[in-house]
Amino acid sequence: MQLIISGRGVVLTPSVRSLIERKVEKLERGGTRPLAVRVTCASQRFEQTVRLVTRARRRNFACQASADHLLTAVEGAVEMLCRQMREARTRRRRSRRSPAGAAGERGD
Repeated sequence: MQLIISGRGVVLTPSVRSLIERKVEKLERGGTRPLAVRVTCASQRFEQTVRLVTRARRRNFACQASADHLLTAVEGAVEMLCRQMREARTRRRRSRRSPAGAAGERGD
């Protein structure tokens, strides 16, 4: 997985980068493994905003979260992205299967 971390108005120290990497590793545990993840951290006054954009094999996923602290915003964004990826996976599974009773309901 390719990970790109950038900051706008935020100083990203090596320790903060490693913490962000650890939080983003959670995305690999799901069924849809991301090919690339772009993390953009921004600061405006007293609010930290994190935007995650993930490129997977079939789709792109994006989310944004804001909080008082940078790592809290990262955790919120990762949770939202995990939910999006999980819902897309279950939606894809449901559409592949045919309805269970469709063949037996026809009164041929």
